[in-house]
Amino acid sequence: MNEENLNMDTDEPNISNDSDSSNSSNENDDGQEEVLLSRAKELENILSDNKYLYDFHTELINIYKQLGDLTSFREAFQRFHVYFPLTPALWLDWINTEKVLATTDNQKDFIFQLFEKAVVDYLSVQLWSEYAQYAIGASNLEKTRIILERAANAVGLVCNGGSLLWATYREIENLHISLHAEGSEEWKKQILKVADIFKRELSVPLMEMENTYMEWKEWLATLPEGLVDPKPIDYGFNKAKKALETYKPFEEQILVSQSNEELINIYKNYVKAVKDPSTVICIYERAAVQLCLVPEFWIEYCSYIFKLGDQALSVSSKALRNCPWSEDLWVMKIRILEHLEKKEDTVMECFEEGISAISPLPGLDLWLAYLEYTHRCVGSPEKLDKLFNTAIQQLGFENDPQCKISRLFCRILAHRGDMKEARKIYGHILSKSTNKGLASMWLEYANIERQYGEQHNLRVVFQRALNAVQDWPQSIIDEWVNYERHMGTLEDVMKCLEKCRQVNGTFKQNYLVEEAKSQQNQEPSTSKVKQHSEGKKRKMDSLESNSKFKRLKEEHPKKETKKPEIQNKIPVDRNPKTTVFVSNLLPSVTEKKLETIFPNAVNLEIAIGSRGQSRCFGFVQFKTEEEVMVALARDREPLDGRPVFISEIKTNPTEKKPIFKYATNEEKNKLFVRGLPIVKTKEEIVEIFKKYGAKDVRLVLHKSGQPKGLAYVEFESEKQAIEAMNKTDQTSIDDHVITVAISAPPPKKDKQDFFGRTFNKRDSDEPTRHPKNRLQTSLLPRSLQVKGGNEKNDAKNGEAGTKMKNNSDFRAMLLKK
Repeated sequence: MNEENLNMDTDEPNISNDSDSSNSSNENDDGQEEVLLSRAKELENILSDNKYLYDFHTELINIYKQLGDLTSFREAFQRFHVYFPLTPALWLDWINTEKVLATTDNQKDFIFQLFEKAVVDYLSVQLWSEYAQYAIGASNLEKTRIILERAANAVGLVCNGGSLLWATYREIENLHISLHAEGSEEWKKQILKVADIFKRELSVPLMEMENTYMEWKEWLATLPEGLVDPKPIDYGFNKAKKALETYKPFEEQILVSQSNEELINIYKNYVKAVKDPSTVICIYERAAVQLCLVPEFWIEYCSYIFKLGDQALSVSSKALRNCPWSEDLWVMKIRILEHLEKKEDTVMECFEEGISAISPLPGLDLWLAYLEYTHRCVGSPEKLDKLFNTAIQQLGFENDPQCKISRLFCRILAHRGDMKEARKIYGHILSKSTNKGLASMWLEYANIERQYGEQHNLRVVFQRALNAVQDWPQSIIDEWVNYERHMGTLEDVMKCLEKCRQVNGTFKQNYLVEEAKSQQNQEPSTSKVKQHSEGKKRKMDSLESNSKFKRLKEEHPKKETKKPEIQNKIPVDRNPKTTVFVSNLLPSVTEKKLETIFPNAVNLEIAIGSRGQSRCFGFVQFKTEEEVMVALARDREPLDGRPVFISEIKTNPTEKKPIFKYATNEEKNKLFVRGLPIVKTKEEIVEIFKKYGAKDVRLVLHKSGQPKGLAYVEFESEKQAIEAMNKTDQTSIDDHVITVAISAPPPKKDKQDFFGRTFNKRDSDEPTRHPKNRLQTSLLPRSLQVKGGNEKNDAKNGEAGTKMKNNSDFRAMLLKK
């Protein structure tokens, strides 16, 4: 048992006096008792595993009450109260059961303790009235007055029901007037005390205040004239009566409300209409009885009472006892603890309890609140960094798709002066496909660079953003142009405008193309009508242009171009064992220039088109297979600045699909570098990574031979690769921020058609239909066409067979009239 347990020194009789006699006289009751005991044991086991099953607690209490087991009854109530606040009805059920048995002072004190706990859980006029009534008979006058005064302060402002408590208070004090001699000082003091209670009650807008005012007038008439001044009481009554006119509509709406949503709106409007803070708190406490399981209500209440110190903490704790699953309420409690300057251990305990209570929810907002608190109140950067890394690792991208925690960490690091680490984190954020195309992400990154970084890095961010943003590129353009106008030179402004113009033009062009496609799909009939209406005009224009072209052709005859003479030479033997296929040649490359690469070739041939131009591919024949292997090893060797593709000859058409010769799986000893300046050579990149143990560098090139700004750097070991990645990632090379990662190419996806079916055109063995191939329609008139089929079958179907017609038949048919 915990501190909630309440010990009583008493001989405990049974709750029900008739239970023994009924059990002995009726065997069915014995069977029912066994069922109840079995069910109670089952509920105890269930609640030992999960303490937050509200209905099971109430069922267990009722079972112990039926069994007359007072000890188990108390224990069940006490366990229930540890995890949940009890409603006024449950408290009165427990208290009334105990009141029947309370005969000693210890037992009466126990009931007083129960009342004290009961009035804390919820605001209830009935509970306070029962408490006051019990105090009148079980304690002295002073203690009763203290309880009545507390009750008046707690529920005396309740518009609908507060009059009951005031009436009890006045009745007790009125009874004590007769204990003093009329006209004595003690008598006068008691008269003034009752008058003060009337004054306080009539200054509060209460539903029964008209009747109370009449009672006041009748009681005043019994007093000697001049003993009590009625003017302050009349003034307070008139003022409260006006306020009651404002309160009445809300009280009536509360009585007829049908749902929690409707009730919340009524209380919200009620609070706005009330100006007195004490009355507002009273309204919130009343609402808590009806809306105890609505987190939105508790958030409203905690926000209003936030600055009231320990009272705010009490309300937040009460809210969490009702709604422990609400993440927003745990966030609110952490902020209240921070406002009250509680110890770090207290806040951490609250955070851990909240994470456990809201499980299986990830708790992103709760993590953010705790990180905010640690950042503001705990002066340990190491502890804060560790906490951020823990949060990022536990939540992952799935539970934080907008990377809120990483972005906050990035800002804190930048403010601290660690821009290198901040850039690394934001680079990881922008590596996610969902974030890369968002203008808001790039603008936030640019603002961080502008506040804490350097100008050249900021310009790099703007350039990268222009190429990546898909949703709102104009915002990037506006931000960059404004920055250059403010901070840049004339040359910087002109460069910025030129790049923005190019990107904006491309974006607009793509947009117009998509728009045209959508309009074409939506309005096909309109486009067809338009084409039909303009058909004649286009035809006339084409005729006119053709006539003009003919006149120009006659005036300026075309000069005859001599086709190059094709020399008679021995064709290349296309044997796969002794010949290689070369492609990606420049049109200007001749066979003589090709010989400079393959001096030991027996024969060379560059394919020539019908007009005599080079088709940019050819064949090279060697003597031996060893020479072929040497040639294949020289694949992608540059010729006039363009890589030459050298491959084997494939005789089978199905084998002509190009094979990617590099690894497509993860290579832990190889780094993938992105964002390199395209002017950097292989030797220069080797020099950059040489100090980390780089073994080889492969530049990724376009077909034209121009670098793509990508490279693969190979190391001897995985350890060297990781060290190089950590040292070079997000560093600048000639104003270009490079991104370095372990080489792990994504798997290539098969192409899909509109319906999501995968296909690969090169893998298909079916012949490809030429665009000009069409279904040929017969030009023979349908009446003259001979139906295919068997004459016997036609005869069976009741149709006459058709004979083949000769020339005389056709002549007779045409001359027939």
